[in-house]
Amino acid sequence: IDLGCGSGTLLTHLVREPALRRVTGVDVSTGALARVRESRAELLVGSVVHRDPRFRGHDAAVLMEVIEHLDPSRLPAVEEVVFGDAAPRLAVVTTPNAEYNTHYEGLAEGAFRHSDHRFEWTRAEFGSWSDRVAQTYGYTVRRLPVGPDHSDTGAPTQLAVFTRNSPEEGAGS
Repeated sequence: IDLGCGSGTLLTHLVREPALRRVTGVDVSTGALARVRESRAELLVGSVVHRDPRFRGHDAAVLMEVIEHLDPSRLPAVEEVVFGDAAPRLAVVTTPNAEYNTHYEGLAEGAFRHSDHRFEWTRAEFGSWSDRVAQTYGYTVRRLPVGPDHSDTGAPTQLAVFTRNSPEEGAGS
């Protein structure tokens, strides 16, 4: 399930994977969903801040460049919806690395990459958030850089892969 799929760029790749039996795209924007060109994906109008039984039953969830578009006060709801209620076996979250912004010519210090971003996290902030979410909801987390990994600022994008612990591992393992 691609939560916050926008116009479906990732969906077009996912539906080509023969191992994936079911591909679902979710977005709050009906306009964005209308631009999805992939008819083999199930498309849902919905929000990652509201519990939705249609999100359950997916083995994997992706939130690609989604969380930074939400007010920070809404993140606990996202965490509960995705990791608590939908509880996929695997979840992938990407978000900009604020430290890398110094490499963008013309981007003022402290400015965000997109006018709709509500925040952009440093690697330490993203690490703290993802560790807390994993601990709270019974996942392990691995973080990876996406893009050229600069020695001082890291990569432009940061990615967290959350893997749900087996019942015998328990929360926070």
